[in-house]
Amino acid sequence: MTIHIAVICSSEFAQRVQTIESELSSIKLDYYLYNEPQHAANLVRELKPCDAVFFSGSMPYAYAKEICESLPIPSHYLHQDETAISTTLLSIMRGDKLSTIQEVSMDLVEPQIIHNVLEDIGFVSIPKLLKIDPKMEMKEIVHFHHELYEQKKITRAITSVHAVYESLKQLNVPVVRMIDPKSSIIKGIIDTKNMALLAKSQSAKIAIGYIQLNGDTIDQSKELLLFSTLFKTRLIQVKNNQFIMYMTQGDVERVVNSLTNEEWKQLSVAPFKLAFGYGKSIEDATQNAKDALKFTKENSANIITEKKQLKGPYPHQNKSIELRTKEPKLVEIAKRTALSPANLSKVLLFSRTHPAIEFTAYDLERFLQVSRRTTERILKKLVDHQYAKIVGEEMTYQQGRPRSLYKLNIPTFV
Repeated sequence: MTIHIAVICSSEFAQRVQTIESELSSIKLDYYLYNEPQHAANLVRELKPCDAVFFSGSMPYAYAKEICESLPIPSHYLHQDETAISTTLLSIMRGDKLSTIQEVSMDLVEPQIIHNVLEDIGFVSIPKLLKIDPKMEMKEIVHFHHELYEQKKITRAITSVHAVYESLKQLNVPVVRMIDPKSSIIKGIIDTKNMALLAKSQSAKIAIGYIQLNGDTIDQSKELLLFSTLFKTRLIQVKNNQFIMYMTQGDVERVVNSLTNEEWKQLSVAPFKLAFGYGKSIEDATQNAKDALKFTKENSANIITEKKQLKGPYPHQNKSIELRTKEPKLVEIAKRTALSPANLSKVLLFSRTHPAIEFTAYDLERFLQVSRRTTERILKKLVDHQYAKIVGEEMTYQQGRPRSLYKLNIPTFV
């Protein structure tokens, strides 16, 4: 199987990689070139069909990270490591015969790397260093090197950014590019290939889906045909108004992550529930789908993965709730309070995302999407076992008693 990888990089990096393409087995590379790293995000939007994305460094990846997180394929970047630093320093000291490394200025994403290299070989002095990040404009990096050269504090600049290299050349500053070792490039691309293969194997795994149509619609054929087409599978009726589907995890993720709220509303005239299960076997996946259906409200969908994570409800939220826990502290809390791992996980997720430490029963009720009685029952169990306490009251402008303010007393971030 040939894996197609989109490489987002400078023209210089592309030329470097093209010299070693013959050593990359079962990999097809397509190049998307930028003049400056901040243009990487725009190039991601222009990607043609591919299996993964590889960036020439952490800078272009950082600019495109947000959009990459929404892609259905993996992305990776070439890490600047000790090998790159050592190779570059060895090359420049051999060719330029520098009397001291202090004559050099360098821009790095992680300056600590060069400290590690020099410490390992017993060097006490270090180059003039600039830590770079995506918020930094190219002219700031250029100014750093240029000013040091004008002040005669350096005789050579080393840069990690191709655009900075070109600018410094125009300013007649002696400059070299950071060398990306052949071995590091090959490793980075092969790692990207393996990530793509893993993603493909996961998406090809079996998934079981349940569709439950409610209401008194006489002819449901239109809705059933739409669901069948959407998930690329056949529907099998298991009971009145309930159907089962056999598909892949990739098909499920594709649908639930791509439908807009408006498209979701148009799926069926009748109220419906969608539930999906993943598992190591068809039996496990089927049971997980049945369990997911119990959590699902009308006109939404839930997924239970093979690791017993409840994902959803789609399309309104995409939370991940642990339906089981192995953390000893949480196991102890679940046993003492008789709360299910699912409810305990939801409470912890609420705590991590709620904007304030204190909260009311109403705040928790809205997050859990359960009745007030269920919410109060959960809070009572936590308070009774000292895992939560009432810390005050919230006055409302409506008639009635003030709302109690609660604060959790459990490890939130485990």
